[in-house]
Amino acid sequence: MNINRRAFFSLLLAQPAQATSLRVAVLETFDIGESSAAVLVHHAEVATRDVFAHWLQSHPKSAVRVRGKTGEEVAGTMFRVRMCFGRGLILLQRPIQVRERDVLTITG
Repeated sequence: MNINRRAFFSLLLAQPAQATSLRVAVLETFDIGESSAAVLVHHAEVATRDVFAHWLQSHPKSAVRVRGKTGEEVAGTMFRVRMCFGRGLILLQRPIQVRERDVLTITG
């Protein structure tokens, strides 16, 4: 196999994209009827606070998958709320039933 230096180093530096899975707690829901169209979230456990905050800073607007406690999954977009440290606003593509203090899993 013959490979040039540029290709060799680009292979070393390239990292495969990995989906990050984080658990978040719902602080507030924005409802339409019985279901939520958007949710305000923060870290679910104190131990993951810094990980979640760093993820939000590096992904201020990101497509995510949201899975509720019943296993229902929906696509959405998460925005970093700049004036509230460690908070994210998730706009859901379709409303789902979520309550305040529920723990969701996001993948993005």
